[in-house]
Amino acid sequence: MTLRWVRSQRAAVVDLGDDVALVGRDRIVRRLEGDSAALARVVIAFLSRPRTTDEVIAHVEALAGPLGDRRAVIEQLLAHLAETGAIANPSVTAPRGRAANIVVAVSGAIAASHVPALIAALQRAGHTVEVALTPTAARFVACDALTAILQREVHTSLWPRAPHAPVPHIALARWADLVIVYPASATTIGRIANGDCSELVSAIATATRAPVVIVPSMNETMLEAPSVQRNLELLRADGRVIVHGVPSQEVAEAPTVRHTIAGAAPAPSEIAAMLDALLEANVLVGRDREGSASAWDAAYRRPLVPWASDTCDPDLAAALATHAPSPCRVLDVGCGLGQVARHAAGSGHRVVASDISEVALSLARSLSDQVVWLRDDICASALAGSFDVIVDRASLHSLPVARARAWATSMRRLVAKDGVVIVKCHRDGVPGVTTGWTSEALAALLPGFTLVSEQAAELPGLTDGTPIPALLLVFRT
Repeated sequence: MTLRWVRSQRAAVVDLGDDVALVGRDRIVRRLEGDSAALARVVIAFLSRPRTTDEVIAHVEALAGPLGDRRAVIEQLLAHLAETGAIANPSVTAPRGRAANIVVAVSGAIAASHVPALIAALQRAGHTVEVALTPTAARFVACDALTAILQREVHTSLWPRAPHAPVPHIALARWADLVIVYPASATTIGRIANGDCSELVSAIATATRAPVVIVPSMNETMLEAPSVQRNLELLRADGRVIVHGVPSQEVAEAPTVRHTIAGAAPAPSEIAAMLDALLEANVLVGRDREGSASAWDAAYRRPLVPWASDTCDPDLAAALATHAPSPCRVLDVGCGLGQVARHAAGSGHRVVASDISEVALSLARSLSDQVVWLRDDICASALAGSFDVIVDRASLHSLPVARARAWATSMRRLVAKDGVVIVKCHRDGVPGVTTGWTSEALAALLPGFTLVSEQAAELPGLTDGTPIPALLLVFRT
């Protein structure tokens, strides 16, 4: 295997006038002067992306001409940079754990100021991150900074931001593969241990079936208090993961008299590396869960998504024109990349589109700002409000039969009086991994609805564009 190099995350390179100083992990400073310093700058800049030694040599030769027997100088410089930690082998530094949906739940301790760095570290490792804050946490970290890193709003309230939006603590609890409470104050630890759901962070930790990692951070005298230790013991008994603290400075004291104490939260980079190791070792255990968004996130990260398309299916467009001739409220369930939602919005409808995959929603948002894009699991929907038309294109057949009733429960709750449900799904008897349906079976799943239209249809295949027989069904309450 050809060895490759990339610039590391270490603050190991410093310009000192014309010279370059390399600061090693051993705190020894190595100074490069003259041509050596200039060469180091060129090589380090080129290694912003992984490169082989031969690629580095070719780059230098393109700038300075043939190196001849001086090629060994490049190899020695790379070895020197690697020794100080300024560059690293990406196969070693790349995250090895599986990508996960992680909720960072932040409570009111000074370590909350480190949360932006934790989010960035988790994102670099390939995880998808949402953030929830207690009211006190917002005193230690700016929501605007978190929003800039996340590129979405942070969650600060138990109440949804809009009438149609999901209830935050339920939606986040169901979406998460992992919840980490960082930092966890004594107050938040007490709330979670005792099932107090009076604020957002404790409500998420209580409601989720995902593993919950607690990172206590407080003065050591507070940490050693009997009540706090009792609450930590309750959390351990409940199967929560408790991260041990590390030595740090007591910032409640004046800077000139601060002393080292135990009980501080570890640094963000250490927390991110720890989570990756625990995920890779598969030792984090939550309560029983009915599936995860991670598989769908992985599917939408692929360059080809066969079942998606750029435009709305003509038969679905015709059904919308027939059953929603005037502007109304439309919900696109399992929207994927949002071709149905975009078409409905272009026809003048007020559209909410939901999907379990944040990756799909992120791609869909980049294509249209006329649609309200929301993450939600229709089988455990936290959406509020009602809709005149609900469209499900290729979502129902991806569910096991055991979850179909949960799908139907949400449909019945979310559709308005005299509303319409349009379903396009694989037909029963089609070989493959999906759950096929007949009109009779689906009608039995939706008591109180009248089947007003049924027609044969097709959907793209699961691995390529080969059509799969489908049904297009329209029900009215």
